[in-house]
Amino acid sequence: MLKTENLRAGYSGDDAVRGISIEVAEGSCVALVGANGAGKSTLVKALCGLIEPRGGKVLFGGKNIVGLPASEIARRGISLCPEGRHLFSPLTVEENLLLGAYPRLPSFGPFRRTASGDLRHIYEMFPRLAERRFQQAGSLSGGEQQMLALGRMLMARPRLMILDEPSMGLAPILVKEIFKTISSLRATGMTILLSEQFAKSALLVSDRAYIIERGSVVLEGTSASLAKNPAVMEAYLG
Repeated sequence: MLKTENLRAGYSGDDAVRGISIEVAEGSCVALVGANGAGKSTLVKALCGLIEPRGGKVLFGGKNIVGLPASEIARRGISLCPEGRHLFSPLTVEENLLLGAYPRLPSFGPFRRTASGDLRHIYEMFPRLAERRFQQAGSLSGGEQQMLALGRMLMARPRLMILDEPSMGLAPILVKEIFKTISSLRATGMTILLSEQFAKSALLVSDRAYIIERGSVVLEGTSASLAKNPAVMEAYLG
C-alpha cells in the first residue's frame, strides 16, 4: 500500500531523513522504532505532505504522492494521529470528531446525521468519549485526549493510519490501554504505520519494524525477530 524509495527530508541544514526506504503492506502493522530525534516524526510528516521531501519517492497505491498538498493526501486515504495530539481545544469532543470526517461530509446539511454511524462506532470503541461528548477537548485528561485524537482520525475512514508517538506523555496504565486499542484495530485488518520510541510495545503489536537511527534505517525485519535481536535488546529493550 505504501512504499518509500530513498526518501530525504528535513527542515533546514542537514537532512533529518537520509535515504529511507520502507514498505507497508495492506492489512499489516509496521513500526518505526527509534529514540527521540532519530527522524521518525520528520519521516511521518513527509509521508503526509506536512513537509515536502527533498528527494526520493512516496508511493501510495502505486502512485507517487510527493508534491501533493496534505489535504489531497488525506483525501486519498492517509490519516495521521499526530505527536502531541493537536486537538481543537475550545471545541467539544463531538465537534473534534466531526472535523475528522470533514473531507467526506456534505458542504451543507446535517453533518451529525450524516456521520451518526461513525460517531456511534467511535463512542462504542471509547465509552469515555461518549460520556464527555459535549465537553471541551482541552479539559480532557491526557489519555482521553489521545483517545479523541485516535477517534478523530478514524472518522476519516482511512485506508492507512499513521500514529506518531501515541504513548507520549501518558501514564503506563494508559499506554497499555492505547496499545490495546491499536492491537484491536490491527485485528480488524486496518493498515497501520506506528512511530514509537517504546520499542517493546511497538514490536508486540506490529508485524514488521524498521529501526531508525540518525535519519537512516539500521535494521529491519519481522517484529518477532527484531525483539530477539541482541543489538535491539541492548539498545531499546533494556
